[in-house]
Amino acid sequence: MQYNRTKSGRNRAKVAATISVAALSATGVVVLPSAASAATTGISGPLKIITWVNPPAVAALTKIDQEFQKKYPKVNVQLETAANDTAGYATLLSTSVDSGTADIVTDNNSIQPLPLHANRTTLTPTELWAASGAYLSLNNQPWIHSFSQAALGLESYKGNVYGVLSGQYQRVVFYNKADFAKYHLSVPTTYNQFLTLLKTLKADHVTPLWLGAGSVPPYVQVFLTQPLMSEVWQPHVAGKNLTTDIQNGSAKWTSPYMVQTMAEEAAIGQYLEPGYTGVSWEGMPGAFASNKAPMLLDGSWDLATIHQDNPKLQVGSFPLPGSNVAADNQPTLQPDLNFEVLKKSHNIPAALAWLKFFASKPIYEQYVDMTGISPSETGGTYNSFAAGALGKWLGKGIELGTMMPNLVATEGYYDTPTEFPLLQEAVIAGSKTPQQAAKLIQGSWK
Repeated sequence: MQYNRTKSGRNRAKVAATISVAALSATGVVVLPSAASAATTGISGPLKIITWVNPPAVAALTKIDQEFQKKYPKVNVQLETAANDTAGYATLLSTSVDSGTADIVTDNNSIQPLPLHANRTTLTPTELWAASGAYLSLNNQPWIHSFSQAALGLESYKGNVYGVLSGQYQRVVFYNKADFAKYHLSVPTTYNQFLTLLKTLKADHVTPLWLGAGSVPPYVQVFLTQPLMSEVWQPHVAGKNLTTDIQNGSAKWTSPYMVQTMAEEAAIGQYLEPGYTGVSWEGMPGAFASNKAPMLLDGSWDLATIHQDNPKLQVGSFPLPGSNVAADNQPTLQPDLNFEVLKKSHNIPAALAWLKFFASKPIYEQYVDMTGISPSETGGTYNSFAAGALGKWLGKGIELGTMMPNLVATEGYYDTPTEFPLLQEAVIAGSKTPQQAAKLIQGSWK
């Protein structure tokens, strides 16, 4: 039940207004001029890249495209964007793959892990296109080894690497360092320590923790249920892969560890802002930046907005602690922008040259710093606000795909992206016990 709509894809006007590095036509195509002063090269022709309206990434890619054209002046790079919705980018992506009208396409669905029973219903479009040979294999590209084995594994199918994972965002607890100093708080590393911290803040009449879930129930699942499942339940399953065990039936939703997960979720939920289910998710970073709570459950994609709203705010982070074994508590890693070269591309040489350029250390470091993403390349030096806030946790954590199946509507009533998180809200509200919720989920599981 993976929730792929990150806030980095939201078209906030105040962020989008900063993107002035290129002229954007009415059709959403950015056409960058060739740099006549650059050295000539044998690679030439149009190169079309498509992505969704994601302001930080679009700004970074536009800058990279300009720099690429200085090196390859005979290449005319076109960056086309569309809104991140079914009628927008999803349609543009599907059309481009089917017709070969783009050279490099992007998405934020990893190829792995595949569902246990893979078919057209259960596979995401990305998985289906990888399995059907729509992408060009990148195995023979020397630069591909700049990326970590974990990143390459997420974008592989039957031994072939079909995509470049640009990086991952991290779901953690962000905290206001000044507030922690004011209330003499230490960063918790265990569940019991976290509960003590929450109680201390509430005793001082402070709202401890912010989570705007208004109109987006999956945020409860994303920021509470899944991290707790990975820390409370996953360490006790074979191979530390809860997704596989749930799918093959060796792990049941009625497991005492799932019950414990929801019991902890209910306990932590008592310290969220009042009426959190009606509080706007769009206002989460602003609420934290204006000190409505000293802690925020969020993803690192929102750090740029937090910093923009309050440049003086000193932010730290820690994994939501669900276990009393500190080593089990890790951030959740959410894959973001992937690049794939279409086999139907009309300019494969230029597409591969662009990816090689992107993977070069100075350009990749620039991309990471501009987007605030956690790097998927090994090594490197990063100086973004996000890198500072994440500190020692930058790039570290548990892969999202290992902790919970990416469920579809056919799996069962309580096992859908809508009903599962609503059930978690019911547990937090006390209208369902963890035991009742676990039975409901297992009872509808197919």
